[in-house]
Amino acid sequence: MNVSPSSQVIPSSKQGRLRYDSVYGFAMLSALFAVLMFSLTAPMSQLALTAFTPEFITFMRASLAGVCSLMLAGYLEWQLPKKQDCIKLLIAGGAVALLFPYSLAVSLEQWEAANLGVILAGIPLVTALLASLIFKEEQNAVFWCCILMGTVLLVMFAYGQSGVIGGLSDNGPVFIMLLMAGIGYSVGGQAAKSIGGIKAICWMMIFYLPVSLLGLGYESPNNADAFTLDNLEAILALLYLSLVSQWIGFYFWYGAMAKVGIAAAGQVQLMQPFFTLLFSVSLLGSVLNAEQFVYAGLITCAVVIAMKYRAK
Repeated sequence: MNVSPSSQVIPSSKQGRLRYDSVYGFAMLSALFAVLMFSLTAPMSQLALTAFTPEFITFMRASLAGVCSLMLAGYLEWQLPKKQDCIKLLIAGGAVALLFPYSLAVSLEQWEAANLGVILAGIPLVTALLASLIFKEEQNAVFWCCILMGTVLLVMFAYGQSGVIGGLSDNGPVFIMLLMAGIGYSVGGQAAKSIGGIKAICWMMIFYLPVSLLGLGYESPNNADAFTLDNLEAILALLYLSLVSQWIGFYFWYGAMAKVGIAAAGQVQLMQPFFTLLFSVSLLGSVLNAEQFVYAGLITCAVVIAMKYRAK
C-alpha cells in the first residue's frame, strides 16, 4: 500500500528538531528586528542633543517608557515578580533605564553617531562575557574566536574612522556605556527567561519610574524652552528614544534572549553599526566609503560563523 508524503509521520526526533529550528529562527528574527530599532538610537540621540541636555534626554526616556509600562501592567493586572527576579530587574534596570542612556548621550558630545554606532557593536562581546562569567552560559572555542575577531575588526574600524580613541580618563563614558549595556542585556535576559520579554522591560522601567520622574522634574525648567516647532526633529527623536529604543525594542530583544540564550542572540548586534551607518546617511547626512563596506562584509562573516558554531 502506497502512502502519500503528506500522510507520513515525521519521527519524534525530527519533529523536535523542526520545532527547535522554528523557535530559533523566529527568535533570531526578533533579535534582528530589535537591532534595527536600536540602530537608530545613536542618530536619534544626536538629533535630540541639538535641543536637549543629556540629563533631560535620559530622564525623559525613562519617564515616558515607565508611564507606558505602568499603564500596561495595570491594564493586564500583572503580579509583582518573584524576589530573585526583582533583584535581577533592579540590577538590569539601573543600567538600561538610566546609566546606559546617559553615558550614550554624553559620549555623543565627543563622538559622531556613525562612529559611536560602530563602537556599540562591542556590546555583544561584553554581553557574552558577562553571561558566561555570571550565569555560566558556555560557548565553544570557535564561537569565541569569531566574536573576538569581529570585535577586533570593529575597534580597528572605529579607530580608523574617528581617530579619537584615547585613554580611560578621556573616554570614560564610552567604556561605561559598553559595560552598562552588557549588564542590562545579560542580567535582563536572564530575568526575561522567567517572566518574559515584555514584562522584563516593563518592570525595569516601573521600578525606576520614581527616580526618572524626579530627575525629569529637576531638568525640565532648563529644557522647557526647547519644545518649539523649530526643534520638531529633536522632539520626534526624543519620542523615538522613549517609546522605541527604551521600551518596544526591548520586548523583541529580551524575548529573543529568553528563547535562544543571551550570548547567541547578542551576536546579532554585531550588525548594528552598519545599520547605524545607513541610517546616519539619511538622518545626519553622513557619507559612506568603501572601507566601511569591507569591514561590514568581514564582520558579517564573523557573525555568521559564530552563529553556526554556537553551543546548542
